[in-house]
Amino acid sequence: MKNLVQQLVSQALDQLVADGVVPADQAPVPVIERTRDSSHGDFASNLALVLAKAARTRPRDLAERLVAALPASPRVEKVEIAGPGFINFHLAPVAYHELIPRILEQGHQFGRSDLGGGR
Repeated sequence: MKNLVQQLVSQALDQLVADGVVPADQAPVPVIERTRDSSHGDFASNLALVLAKAARTRPRDLAERLVAALPASPRVEKVEIAGPGFINFHLAPVAYHELIPRILEQGHQFGRSDLGGGR
């Protein structure tokens, strides 16, 4: 799910770069995090806060442009701008329903990672 949101935000950022809103050399890979509070959605990004200075605009204005440039996805139910420019993503139930077959297939291995190699 996090990858889906990151892809959507990357596409929106690419559009803003193409439109000249954000300088191409200032466009980072968007960072998507789980929200601490579920009332703020499932995932959030501070990309507008990070890029506002380079785009020479207020973070909230940039967040509005990013949200407007987001491609539609049936897996995302709602996108909100919070505070000075955080973008919160609320996933649709179908996004979780699509995971059920993979969870059943992988069983106890679902969600495990070898990242870090035991160190």
